[in-house]
This record gives sequence, structure tokens and C-alpha cells, in this order.
Amino acid sequence: MTSLTPRVGFAALGVLCAGLGAGHLALQGGGVGSLLESALIVGLSGFVFYTVYDLPDWGISLTGRWRAVRIAALTALSFAALAGVVWLIWLLEHHAFKLSFLISFAASLGAAVGSRAGPYAVKADEQLAEAQELATLLSINDRVLRHNIRNELSVALGYLGGIEAVEDDAEVAERAAIARTHLEDLVETSERTRRIASIWRTESRQSFDLVAVVEERVAELTAEAPGVAVRTELPDSCVVRAHPSLPLAIEEALRNAIEHNDDDVTVTVRVSRDDDATTLSIADTGRGIPEIERETLRNAEETPLEHTEGLGLWLIYWTVTRAGGTVEFAENDPRGTVVRIRLPDRPESNGATGGVPDAAGPEEWAGSKSRGSESSDSGTTGQRPDESA
Repeated sequence: MTSLTPRVGFAALGVLCAGLGAGHLALQGGGVGSLLESALIVGLSGFVFYTVYDLPDWGISLTGRWRAVRIAALTALSFAALAGVVWLIWLLEHHAFKLSFLISFAASLGAAVGSRAGPYAVKADEQLAEAQELATLLSINDRVLRHNIRNELSVALGYLGGIEAVEDDAEVAERAAIARTHLEDLVETSERTRRIASIWRTESRQSFDLVAVVEERVAELTAEAPGVAVRTELPDSCVVRAHPSLPLAIEEALRNAIEHNDDDVTVTVRVSRDDDATTLSIADTGRGIPEIERETLRNAEETPLEHTEGLGLWLIYWTVTRAGGTVEFAENDPRGTVVRIRLPDRPESNGATGGVPDAAGPEEWAGSKSRGSESSDSGTTGQRPDESA
């Protein structure tokens, strides 16, 4: 059985337009004029059928293709409604004629215009959104280069400066150890920056048992911090299709809640499912994320005055949104943060289907040790929660 796709939607619209032409001919009889009118209506449906043929070449996302279908259908409906109003005006003036042709022709013309203009409009919107996301990615890289990398290098060079003149072996070892720590942090920051860029480029999808992923990550992190109270409210199983880096994003959210708050923090992890999506909620009773950082993520852009302190929150954001999901960073009651990750049951990419997968392939997400199957789809005060990024 053929699944419902945007091409099927356009084909149905084309069949409807051709049916209007055939219906008009049957209603008006077999005269030459009626035959030509019907031929005109059916001819307009050819533009719709051509869109069925070349839709895959537009390089727009699945969400965008459905939006183009809606644009074409609404344009056809609008043209038909306008034709009906014109006919009513003519009726009031006693000049009304050929309602069947007027409505059928207007609807077919609207479908033809909408089916050709819709993909143009959608592609322009997606290219603009992609340009805005690239600008955000560049601003993040610029901030990391100017702030994180420069600071780590300055500290490391400061401890290494004049080390050859130090005679005390213990002091040399101490300086070298401190410099090594900062250089390792620099390497980690560079790797996380590259990883975020790879997440943004990757369009593939992978199946995960979300419950298994959460249980595994919670077990790992609580073993590292046994004093932290973590409560889980999980079903027996919950399979989702998401970005391959989903386990990494979940680990990042859990680390934000566990590692970068006070020792008495309590973390609650919930997984729930409704009719069309799965929601993962990670709530903590820690210090919370400043409003300026939450606003930055809501706007999906950084400025010199509004930006996050690290990279972790962006890693979570793009992992979820690139798979068609949503992520919310909200205040917990009475204190702390709630991270809500909502994954659609039928994930659709926000980016163009022509996105370039990272050359590293599945190895890019080697840090995610969850159970999953590879998809064939082709995409404050003190240390801040994501400061480790």
C-alpha cells in the first residue's frame, strides 16, 4: 500500500482538477465550446502533475513539501472562492453564466499557480532559515575562538612560560600538569565545536529505545556521582526515531543537572507518550539557567550581549530540532531547571533533504552506547551548567 507522501498530495490535487474538467464537460454536454473549456481546465492540471514529477529535485524538507501541498490546495480554494464571489456579483446584475466553467477554471488555475509557486516560496524560506542557522553556528565558533580557546591558551602559556629556567622539579611537574589540563580542555572544546557542526549537517535518523538510553546514561552518571538523588518515571519501553546523537544530548542534559549543581540536587527523569509525540523531561532542583541563556535558545541565535556560556545547550538544541523535535528550557518549581525534549512519532527534518552527512559517519556518535539501529533515511554564580563544554 502506497504511503501518503507530498507527491501523492499533489497527484490528488491534479486528479481533482482533471475531474473538474471532465465534470464540466459532462454537465454542459458535448458541444465544441464545452470541449475546449474542459480541455483548458484539464490542461491546467498538467502543471500540477509536473510538480509531482519534479518535486524531489527541489531539495526541500519533508515538512516543506507538505507545506507546498497546502499552499497549492489553499490557492486553488481561494481562486474558486473568488470566482464564486464574481459569479454572485454577476448574478445580482443579471449577467451570470457558466458557473461550472468559472469555478472549475478558477480552481484549476489556482492549483497550477500554487503548485509551481509553492515550492519556490518554501525553498526560499528554508534557505533563509539555513542561512540564519549558519550565522548562529558561525557566531558560536567565533565566541569559542575568542573566549574559550584564547583563555585556555593564555593560561597554559602562562604556566609554561619560563619553565625551562625553573630548577625545582616539583614546580616544573606542577606547572606542566596545570598546562596539560588546560590544553586538554582546549582539545575537548574544539572537539565539541566540531561535533555541533556535524550534528547540524547530519540528516539521517536512527531508532532508539528511549527508556534504555535513559537508564544507561543515568546508571553511568550516578556511578560517577553516587550522592545525587535521581528519580525516574519510565515505561517499560519507548522506541523513537531521532538524530543519531540523541544519546549524547540526553547525557549532556543529565550532566547539566547532576554535575553542575550542588550536592543536594534532586533530578527527576520522566518519559511519556501522547498521540503524536514522545516527551522526555529532565527536572532538577539546582541553580537554574539564567533567563538570558534561555532567551538565546528560544531565538536560536547568539549576539555579543545574549549568548550561552558553553556549548552543551546548543548540542542539545540542534540534536533535537534537526530531527523535527522541540526542546524547552524552563524554570522548575520552586527552583531549578526543566529540560523538555519532545520527539515526534514521525520525525521530519527542519533542514533541506540535500544536507551533507558528516564524513565521519556513525563513528561521530561513538560516544553514544545505546541500543539502536541505523536508519536508511537521508537527516550565574559559579560554574554554568554547560560550562564544561
